[in-house]
Amino acid sequence: MSRALVVRAGRNLLTPHGPESYPGLRVIRPGGWPESLIAPADGQTVVALGGEHCYPYETVDGGRAEGFELAAGDRATSVHLGPPHHLAEWRIVRGARIGAGPSEREMRS
Repeated sequence: MSRALVVRAGRNLLTPHGPESYPGLRVIRPGGWPESLIAPADGQTVVALGGEHCYPYETVDGGRAEGFELAAGDRATSVHLGPPHHLAEWRIVRGARIGAGPSEREMRS
């Protein structure tokens, strides 16, 4: 049984995959960007293809967003849009894989 990790991060995910890879989700690729942007509604789940991520950052008024990266088979659900500083809470369930530990991006946040 997988345990869920709850992360307070940015509202949208970046992904190296095209918009057509995520049926049912709002995904855009702004002109000239090398990555697409997944903008899920509250409660929607992203089933990762691998490489989806949020960067960690701090806002000028003291908000702190954690960073995370998803691997293929991970599931990330936007459980609450609206915490302070325009962040979201994400419920992340890691897919089964051997030797799974925190990603390099998570270790930097």
